[in-house]
Amino acid sequence: MAKSLFSPSWYRVAELKVRLRRHAQIHRQKFRGEIWYVLQDHQTGRFHRLSASANLMISLMDGRRTLHEIWDLVGRRAGDDPPTQDEAIHLLAELHASDLLQGELPPDFQELTDRSAKQARNEVINKLRNPMALRMPLFDPDRWLDLTMPLVRPLFTIYGLIAWLALVGTGIALAVLHWSELSSDASDRLLSAGNVALIIAIYPLVKTFHEAGHAYATKAWGGAVHEVGLMLLIFVPAPYVDATASTAFREKWRRVVVSSAGIMVEFALAAAAMIFWVNAEPGLARAAAFNVMVIGGISTLFFNGNPLLRFDGYYIFADLIEVPNLGTRANRYFWYLVQRYLLGITNIDNPASAPGERKWLFGYAVLSFCYRIMLSLTIALLVATKLFFIGVLLALFTVFGTVVMPIFKGLKFLLTTPRLQGQRGRAIALTGAAVAGLATLVLFVPMPYGTVAQGVVWIPDRAEVRADTAGIVTEILTAPDTMVSAGTPLLRLEDPGISGRVALIEAQRHELQLRYEAVRFSDRVEADVLLEQIKNMEGVLASVKQRRDGLVVSAHDAGRFILPKAANLPGRFLNQGDLVGYVVSTATPQLRVIVPQSEVDLVRARTDGVEVRYAGEFGKPVPARISREVPAAQFDLPSLALSVEGGGTVAMRSGNDASGKPRALEGLFVFDVAPQQAGEHLLLGSRVFVRFDHGREPLIWRWVRTVRQTFLSRFNV
Repeated sequence: MAKSLFSPSWYRVAELKVRLRRHAQIHRQKFRGEIWYVLQDHQTGRFHRLSASANLMISLMDGRRTLHEIWDLVGRRAGDDPPTQDEAIHLLAELHASDLLQGELPPDFQELTDRSAKQARNEVINKLRNPMALRMPLFDPDRWLDLTMPLVRPLFTIYGLIAWLALVGTGIALAVLHWSELSSDASDRLLSAGNVALIIAIYPLVKTFHEAGHAYATKAWGGAVHEVGLMLLIFVPAPYVDATASTAFREKWRRVVVSSAGIMVEFALAAAAMIFWVNAEPGLARAAAFNVMVIGGISTLFFNGNPLLRFDGYYIFADLIEVPNLGTRANRYFWYLVQRYLLGITNIDNPASAPGERKWLFGYAVLSFCYRIMLSLTIALLVATKLFFIGVLLALFTVFGTVVMPIFKGLKFLLTTPRLQGQRGRAIALTGAAVAGLATLVLFVPMPYGTVAQGVVWIPDRAEVRADTAGIVTEILTAPDTMVSAGTPLLRLEDPGISGRVALIEAQRHELQLRYEAVRFSDRVEADVLLEQIKNMEGVLASVKQRRDGLVVSAHDAGRFILPKAANLPGRFLNQGDLVGYVVSTATPQLRVIVPQSEVDLVRARTDGVEVRYAGEFGKPVPARISREVPAAQFDLPSLALSVEGGGTVAMRSGNDASGKPRALEGLFVFDVAPQQAGEHLLLGSRVFVRFDHGREPLIWRWVRTVRQTFLSRFNV
C-alpha cells in the first residue's frame, strides 16, 4: 500500500518557523554503504539517528523558512522519493519531544516542566527495571581527563599497540606454560570465603582502570566525558563512565577502539598479573594477582566481551556489523513483525532500513532475549544458594519483567491502539488463536521425549592382545586390519635366554631321574625325596615352556585385528602383560554410556527403545538395547573423551583422587549398550551418541520435572 504524499494535519504545522537549539549538533556517518546522520544533544547526552532527507530538512530549519517551504525544497531535491508530510510531522514531533527545537512563539513552560518530569520518571523506571545494575552518577571528570591526557596519549599510537601486544602475548605464553598449576583446584580457590572477599575488594580497582580506558580513548579523538559514577553490578560496587560521545565519531574503527579500550586494559592487567604470579612467592599478593587474571581475563571474555549483553562486546559487535542501536532496533523489528504479519497492520515503518539488516535484527532480538532470561535466572539461582529469599525475589522479578510485563503491554496495545481501528476483532481473534495454539502445544500435545547421552566404543578385556611373555618383537605374523579367528598367531617374540633355560631345566630333570632310578630299590627315603624334586622340576619346566610358547601371541576370539603403530613394533622389547593391540568383533561392538544422575530414573523406568549414532556416521541411527547397568553411581569416567576437556559434557573435579585418577564433579551412572550393527569406520574409543526413547509427553511436564529437580538438588525442598 503506497503512502500518501499529503497529510490532513499539515495545515496545523505548515506555517511554523523553527530551528535547532544550540546544544544540538549533527555528525555525518556511513553505515552499509549508505550515508546517515547522527544528531547529538550535548545537554542530555542523547543521540538521534537521521536519514539523509531528515538531515536536509533539519539543515533548512533556520527560523525564517516555514515548514511548508522547507518540505517543498526537500521534495524538489529528493526527486522521485520525496518525504511525505506525515514523515515531516513525525520528525518535527520527535525533535519537539526531545526539546531540540525553538521558534518564534514563547515556549509552553508547563509542557517543558511536564516533559522534564516525565523524562526523569522514565529514567528512574529504567533503572529499577534492572536492580542488578543500578547506576549512581558522582561527578564530571572532563577537566581532569584533559589535564592528564598528555600522560596517556602515547598509548594511543602504534608504539602503544606494539607494547600492548608484547605484554598480552607474554602473559598468554606464560599462562599456557603454567596452565596445569593455574587450573589445579581453581574452583576451590576462587570460591573460598577468604578469596571471595579478596575478589570483592579487587574488582572495583580493576573496573576503575577499565573505565579509565574508555574515558581516555574517548578523549583521544576529541570526545567529551561528563559523567562518572558507581554501578551496583549484582550488588557489587563498580565505577562507570559515560563515553557515549564516541557515538558521534565518524570513523567506525575509532568507535570500536573506544568500546574495546576497557577490555584491552583488563587484558593488559591480566598479563601483568600473570608475570607477577609466575615470579612471586605464595601469599596474599600472589592470590591477588590470580584474581586479577580471573577478572581481567576469563570474566572479560565471557561477560564484558559477550555481544548478547549490553556491555562492551555489544557496542563492538554493533559497530563491526554496522547496525547502529542494534538492541533497541532489534526489539522494534521483532515487534514490527508481530504487528505486520500477526495483527495485519500495514501502515507501519520497518526498522530495518539498510540492506542485510533484517537477519541481524531478528537474530539478535531472539538470542539476546533468551540469553538475558537464562543469565538472570542463573544469577538468581546462585544468589538463592546463599540467600534463598533474595534469590527467589530476583527470579520473580526476572519473570515479571521479561514475561508478565510484555504480555500486559501487548494486551494493552491490542485493546487500545488506534492502529487497529476497523480490524481489532480480526487481530484479537488471530492473537487468541496463536495463544491458544501455543498453550495447546505446551500443555496437551505429546512431544517426542528422550535422554541423549554420550559414550565411547568400549573395549572388552578379551579383546585386548597382550604379551604373555617378555621378549623382543621379531615378526608380525598377521597383517593388521584383517579378520582373524580364535587362536590365529599374530606376533612372534624372541627371548634368547628362554630356550637355554628350557634345555637346562630338562637336563636337571634328566639328572634327577637317573639318580632316582639308581636308588629307588636300595634307599627308599632318598628315592622319595628325589621323586618330589622331579615333580617340582617338571612344574618349573612346564611354566618355562608355557612362557616359550607365549612368544607367539595369538588371538583369543575371532574379529578384526587392530595393531596401532605396527611399523614401530619390530625390534621393540615388550614386558609381560604389555598391551599390543586388539581383536574386536565388528558384528556387535560394546558401547559404554554415561547418564547423569538427574536422568537415570527415566532411563531405568521409561526406556521404550535405544538408538545409537556414531560420531563419524551421525546421519545413520542404529537400533540398540541396554545389555548391562552398573547400579551405583560412580565418579570415574570410562574415557576422558567424555569430559569437558576432551570435548564431552562431564565437568571434572580439579586435581585427581588418591589413586591418581581424574574424577567427575557429580556422580554418573554407567550403562553398557549393544547396537545391532557396527559403524562402517568404527574406531575403538571413539565417541557415540545414544538416545534413550521415553515415548511422548507434553512439554509442561518436562519443565515441571526440571524445576523440581533443580530445587531438590540445590535447596533440598
